[in-house]
Amino acid sequence: MIRYKNRPLFIASAGLSLVMLLTAVYFLFLDSGAPRDAWDVMLALAVPCAVVWVLIRVGLIPYVEWDAGRVTIRNPFVVYSAPLSKVRLLGRSEKDGAFEIAGVGSVTPWAMMRSVFDGQRANGARRDLRRAILRTHEADKDVDPSVSRRLRLGWFDVLPLPFIAACVWAFMP
Repeated sequence: MIRYKNRPLFIASAGLSLVMLLTAVYFLFLDSGAPRDAWDVMLALAVPCAVVWVLIRVGLIPYVEWDAGRVTIRNPFVVYSAPLSKVRLLGRSEKDGAFEIAGVGSVTPWAMMRSVFDGQRANGARRDLRRAILRTHEADKDVDPSVSRRLRLGWFDVLPLPFIAACVWAFMP
């Protein structure tokens, strides 16, 4: 099984998330003492939580995983899973690095998109996945034929709530 994550983006997102949360805790408890009420905590955590949520969705979640018979593409909001035999490569003139999955449509793996952090490792992963897709049509007997697309939800989806609450509170009459 091969799993590809955009490692530099993963490390940068994790580091920035940690720094933002530590800064919020410092300003909440160490800089001016204990917060006076719940709204102080809500306002202090609003922007760091929203930024951390975006960084988790963009940098920590996306990956592409494949083995002899199946590919799983985890994008920021949706997870696709299909047998390699139902995946067709789209040409370079269309979307770069995109696949056509039977029953789902065109899917671009977020972790393999061209970016500033793109390098030999990403190109090698794209090449290996293309080879796996091209070879799988020969031996695809014992693979589950189901294709799935599902929404990705997790514990981190509560992180935007302080930001939404602060926006509602700020715009109330």
